[in-house]
Amino acid sequence: MRKILFILVLFLLSTVVNKSAMAGSTAGNFSVGLGPVGNIFVVDSNPELDPGVGGYVYFDYRWSPQFSTQFGVLVTTEDGTGISRGDNGIEFLGIPTFDLKFFMLSSPSRWDPYALIGMGFYAISEGSTNNGTVAVGIGANLGLGFDFYITEQFSLGFATIFRSIGLIDSIGGNRNGTALFPVSILGNVAYHF
Repeated sequence: MRKILFILVLFLLSTVVNKSAMAGSTAGNFSVGLGPVGNIFVVDSNPELDPGVGGYVYFDYRWSPQFSTQFGVLVTTEDGTGISRGDNGIEFLGIPTFDLKFFMLSSPSRWDPYALIGMGFYAISEGSTNNGTVAVGIGANLGLGFDFYITEQFSLGFATIFRSIGLIDSIGGNRNGTALFPVSILGNVAYHF
């Protein structure tokens, strides 16, 4: 048993120190990834939402060593709090989001930190209480993250993205808008080809 464990540890270490597993090496310019996402709402709004969890998928095209574009879809489930207490199961959707990434390192490296700016189309669904929670709108994204290349084709990533979202929740009357300000914390695994 110890021999098998020793061989497994050696294999994992050799994968980690393999110099060919770097961003910008022979892997292609495309990547697809998925992972968990959590939202923390930094400003109370209507609906007032608790932190929620969900997932996201994305497609990324790295068109130069330091720039890429990313298209993604995110879905999280939130519960109401404060004035929205009891309104549970609200779906927060980002379908699609579009981001421009700037990679900070110009030479190939296992660590690939980046900053991003972008926009997205967002929606929230009705929760467990029928009170007009449904809303759609657009928002801006601003964030920081990094990818860690395990091999040329696979990476693990982490990002924090602030979103400023304006939503329209009705088409009549003078109170037909709201805003959400979530900070999204994302992890991912990506395949590069």
